[in-house]
Amino acid sequence: MPGGRDRPAVTVVLLLVVLAVAGLTAGCGADPASRPPVAEGARLTASGPADRSALDLALLQPSGLGAGWQQSPHPPGPPPWPWLQADCPAYRDGDYPAQGHRIGAVQRRYRHEPSELVATQVVEAYEPGWAVRALDDVRRVVKTCFRYDAYGATISFTPLDTDLPPADGLVVQGRIESPGAPARLTLLVAVRRGDRISTLNVPGPADRGTVSAVAKKLGDLLD
Repeated sequence: MPGGRDRPAVTVVLLLVVLAVAGLTAGCGADPASRPPVAEGARLTASGPADRSALDLALLQPSGLGAGWQQSPHPPGPPPWPWLQADCPAYRDGDYPAQGHRIGAVQRRYRHEPSELVATQVVEAYEPGWAVRALDDVRRVVKTCFRYDAYGATISFTPLDTDLPPADGLVVQGRIESPGAPARLTLLVAVRRGDRISTLNVPGPADRGTVSAVAKKLGDLLD
């Protein structure tokens, strides 16, 4: 889960109400500052000026998420890999080599004022040929950390069937279960165009139509 920590329950989950107030990357809803600190080296990946303007154009405007959403300041520093799972006991940075070939990244954080939910989008640029491998790394981390315990909660990930070809993206549902609290669901959508990948974390369950609409919106902004 991305950069800062939104709740002491996860490392790679981002929350967003499915387009109409319907996360597991950096947290699940509260402000990142509330999460325990993690060494910067374990959380941040390479980021630079490469194609910065093109990456910025691929970021959603708050209105694209529905009513009540506003842009919110994001934590300082380079955007983290949206799928980082530093709290997963089986996670090892060296198992995901594409991160060493990321040449640029931008992020945008959103906050839904009525519900105080938080969403984050990260757009990344990779060296030629490495974006497809980055999606393979995503599948590997989802398989490796499909279920684990952290901070008194159980975090799990389930890949969802979509119309996206494997080389063009994937959708994963994240779930956080804490004793005495309702389970929290998060939709994580990653879409690739060429050597760029856009990843959006959306809270709540979603039907196939919503998944397709989110993926299309991310892809259109990358084109």
